[in-house]
Amino acid sequence: MDLAIEAFAVSLFSIAAAEFGDKTQLGLFMLAASLKKPKSIFLGMIVGFAVVAGVGVAIGQVLLAVISLSTLTLVSGAIFIIVGLFMFKVDLENNVKRTYSGNPFQVVSLMIVLTELGDKTQIVTIALAARFAEPLAVFLGALSAFAVVDGLSIVLAGNIGRRLPTSKVKKVSAIAFIVLGILTLLGLL
Repeated sequence: MDLAIEAFAVSLFSIAAAEFGDKTQLGLFMLAASLKKPKSIFLGMIVGFAVVAGVGVAIGQVLLAVISLSTLTLVSGAIFIIVGLFMFKVDLENNVKRTYSGNPFQVVSLMIVLTELGDKTQIVTIALAARFAEPLAVFLGALSAFAVVDGLSIVLAGNIGRRLPTSKVKKVSAIAFIVLGILTLLGLL
């Protein structure tokens, strides 16, 4: 088998296995259910993961040499808590609880970039890039895995979001983000 094809296939299946049930997949699920903008969320996800996978392939080894994995994990946990708190943000003028109403594409892209640095999928990407010395194949395999696994979550969440009251979905999503952040800070995720 050609080394590039092998690198792509191993990256696709390794990253898909690592991403399944990951906090980012759950976060995307919750955002898609509460924001109800699946196309923007999917595109934001692709851009965010392209950045993260690119960093993993291109300079991931340098990043881990400069910033400790524990520091990256703390930043990731804090970002999830902040996202959860933003979802509970109170509009003081109207005294109504509402979620962040910004551009879902930007929110998702930034969330992924900030929370995935140092995550297990980035570490797997770094290891695969070093093992195969086929950076493009590893990058495309990783990005394809994210598109499939997380893309399916976004579609499923969009369907659930249309059937449940938005206020309930947003509250559950906010609480889940905060819990995921706390579990990350405690080293349980």
